[in-house]
Amino acid sequence: MRNSITLPKLGEIKLTPPNSIVAAHDVVAEYSGPKNRAKIVRIAAAALGICWSRDNALKAPIYDIASGEIVAYGGSMLEWLMKKDCDPFSMLDEVTPLFADLWKMLPKVQEVDETVDYFPDKGQPGPGDIEDRTTVAP
Repeated sequence: MRNSITLPKLGEIKLTPPNSIVAAHDVVAEYSGPKNRAKIVRIAAAALGICWSRDNALKAPIYDIASGEIVAYGGSMLEWLMKKDCDPFSMLDEVTPLFADLWKMLPKVQEVDETVDYFPDKGQPGPGDIEDRTTVAP
């Protein structure tokens, strides 16, 4: 993931991977589905918001992952950015590569398939009782 982007009127913005893989999933899921231009800009603003480093002088709104409302969060983020004189379409141009960065963070079907049925001891499941302290998968 890139370390920063530069936005007109705001300058260099430090980025960090989101603390929640669910937040990354929410952005990628919305970006992958049907959308219009207004929704794309909101999703881009949401992507920026979940990657916004708390080391930045400006403190962006924080996404409530319990709500699952990533487009609404993107709207709040976009409103906040526009009040700081950030042009939404310039922001979109800079933020679009973040979608690929967030997608790369998500577990892929093959990775899940390779680990979902992993058991130690030659494929035999353990007893699962409280005495079973062996790690199932590294």
